[in-house]
Amino acid sequence: MPGVQTPELGAVESVLDAMLKSENASEFCRSLVHSDFSGSATQGCHLFLLDNKSRLSTVAGYGLAPADLEQSSDELSAWDNNPVSTCVREKHHIFETAKNGGKSLVCVPLLRDQLPVGVLCLVLDSNTKTLPFAESLIPILSKLGAFILATMATQKGRPGNFDPNATGEDLTSRQIQILELMAEGLVNVEIAGQLMLSESTIRQETVRIYRALGVPNRAEAAKKGKALGLIGRRTHIQSVS
Repeated sequence: MPGVQTPELGAVESVLDAMLKSENASEFCRSLVHSDFSGSATQGCHLFLLDNKSRLSTVAGYGLAPADLEQSSDELSAWDNNPVSTCVREKHHIFETAKNGGKSLVCVPLLRDQLPVGVLCLVLDSNTKTLPFAESLIPILSKLGAFILATMATQKGRPGNFDPNATGEDLTSRQIQILELMAEGLVNVEIAGQLMLSESTIRQETVRIYRALGVPNRAEAAKKGKALGLIGRRTHIQSVS
């Protein structure tokens, strides 16, 4: 009937609305979580960028993170055994129901000229047992996600909305501790064990460190931390005192 909106059309409009109202990739993720395109099933949205070394880095996210990706996002590879990596290799969406106390996931490959450039990952309520939106929406999510990566999440090949002039002057002593351990090559679970903190706390602090230093990943964080004299500062202060 004319004037009657189908659920599928309503979902498309919700996704388009999320993009049009967003000024950056993080806002897009936030808008998508709070839109009604999947009902109330979506509890988190994360954008991953695939680089020319087959690494996957988070460039934006909002809400709950994929629980089964325990390692830091900048350590992910397209060849790993997880839904995000599988989605890249197969160039096909992955729907995985909740397991081991985690959440259900939908991973959508972001394609440009049929080549993967990243992944859009939706974290769903653990009670979600079927795809919470029409499968015909997947290509739309794929195209919009690729557009967001190209226009909002990258600048001159640098992922994320980072300030290259950031000096890290707002880093706390705990964040500097984490930065030093990152520079030593420790992963999140090892850092959490050393500092007697939860892995979730380490992940959250890592994101704050990246933003304070204006960098996209731990390798760049360690490099800039050394250049700014932040790494080693805690040891120096302890030796002086």
